Amino acid sequence: MKPPFSEIAERYNLINDCMSLGLHRRWKRGLVEALTSHGLKPDGKILDVASGTGDVASLFLTKIPASNIFAIDPCKEMMNEGKKKYPRLTQWYEGEAEALPFPENYFSILTCTFGIRNFKDRKLAFQEFSRTLVSGGKLGILEIHPIPQKWQFIPFQLFWKYGVPFWGRLFSRGRAYHYLRDTAAQFISPEVMIEELQPYFDVQQKKALIAGGLVTLLIANKR
Repeated sequence: MKPPFSEIAERYNLINDCMSLGLHRRWKRGLVEALTSHGLKPDGKILDVASGTGDVASLFLTKIPASNIFAIDPCKEMMNEGKKKYPRLTQWYEGEAEALPFPENYFSILTCTFGIRNFKDRKLAFQEFSRTLVSGGKLGILEIHPIPQKWQFIPFQLFWKYGVPFWGRLFSRGRAYHYLRDTAAQFISPEVMIEELQPYFDVQQKKALIAGGLVTLLIANKR
């Protein structure tokens, strides 16, 4: 199933607000704060993978020079929206996580927000994350996972089943929302993702942000 991001680029942030009731903004701020809580060198470089419209990359603008913040995404329509929204961000690259066009040991922090589900080859992408990070560099991930099959999460399961198609009819003829719902339902658990990261990273923090892990924050250091 091909991601429909080129079709929804202009409405992407509105869609995120509707799907998360605006919580995605708080989650992204929390990700950046977790990565920078112990300080960040002024000459440190940041890479935001699957950056979309650059929301996460923009949150680093108050912490380091804009020229040290890099954003990469395979969808030029999404990046075009980001360039209009955040004119101070100038380092935009069109490309895939599995073949990052950057040298080894280049970035001190790498982020990926709601993008890993869309990778063609997660193992290769994680290798690229490790290759381009400096020794001890930090990786921050926000991702959507299957909702745990427990009674206390029934309201979230109902929203996922019925609320998602409702928003889809309003904004994108349903395709973008069906893609989100279906890829999340078929995706791996946070625990499996941690296992896949372990050859390259030491996971320092795992935090379920909503519904027992529907959205999960991971912070890891390069081995």
